[in-house]
Amino acid sequence: MKHLGNSRLRLILHILMGLCVVGILGSVFVLFSDSQEYAKGDATYQQLRLLGELPDPSTDQASTLLHTAGEASSEEKKEQQINGVDFISLERINPDVVGWLAAEGTEIDYPVVRGKDNDFYLRHLFTGERNKLGSIFMDYRNHNDFSDKNTIIYGHNTKDGSMFASLTNYKDQGYYDSFPTMLFCTPDGNYMIQLFAGNVVDGNYESVRFNFKDDYDFQSYVDSLKKKSTFKSNTIVKADDRIITLCTCSYEFDNARYALYGKLTPIWNQ
Repeated sequence: MKHLGNSRLRLILHILMGLCVVGILGSVFVLFSDSQEYAKGDATYQQLRLLGELPDPSTDQASTLLHTAGEASSEEKKEQQINGVDFISLERINPDVVGWLAAEGTEIDYPVVRGKDNDFYLRHLFTGERNKLGSIFMDYRNHNDFSDKNTIIYGHNTKDGSMFASLTNYKDQGYYDSFPTMLFCTPDGNYMIQLFAGNVVDGNYESVRFNFKDDYDFQSYVDSLKKKSTFKSNTIVKADDRIITLCTCSYEFDNARYALYGKLTPIWNQ
C-alpha cells in the first residue's frame, strides 16, 4: 500500500511538473509572438514617419509607401510643406487620417485616424493590417476637424513602450515639468498641445465628457480635472478654448485608464 501511494504521488508530481513546463513554454511563445508582432508594427510606423517627413521622391526612402501613395501635384506639395506633414500621401494610404501627433522625449510620433467605431483600430495598423499594436485613433463620436470642445484620442499602453505607453509617465510631476507640451499637425493647421492635467479614470464608465451645456459647465469640468490632476500646471484654460484628451490603459484597478488633458493652441492655419 505504501509503495502504491508513493507511485501515485510521483505520478501527480510528474503531471504537475509537465503542466508547469507547458505553461512556461506557452508563456514564452506568447511573449515571442507579441514581440514579433510589435516589431512588425513598429517597422510599419517607421516607414510612415519617413513618408510624413516629406522624403525626396528621387531617393529610395519609404519607397513602398510612396508607391502606394502616388505622386502629389506641385500645388499639393506646397500645401504639405506649409503644414509639415505629407497628408496628401497619407490620405492615399488611409483616408481615415485626421492628424499627426508628436511628443518630445517620448515614443509618440504617429498618425492619428478616426474610424467608424472605437473597435477597428484597436487591432489594426494605419495601413489596415491586423496587429496588436493597433493605431492612435480619435473617438468616432468626435468631429474630425477638431471643432468639438473636447476631442478624445486613444492608444495602447504597450509592453515595448511604444504607442501611448509613455502617457502614464505624467503621473510624475518631474516628467510633466520636462515635457509640458506636444505637437499636433492636421491638414488644416498645426497646434501646440499645452498639457494642463492628467488623472486615472474608470474605463467602465463614461468618465471623459464630450458635451457641455454651456461655457460655465465646460469651465467647471476643466477646473475639476486640474484639482484631481497627478501634476500641477500653470496652463490657463478658458471657456472659449478647445481641449484634447489622450487616453490609455493604466493598472491601478480593473479597467483603469490614464487620461492626459491639453489645451489646443493654434500655431498657424491655412
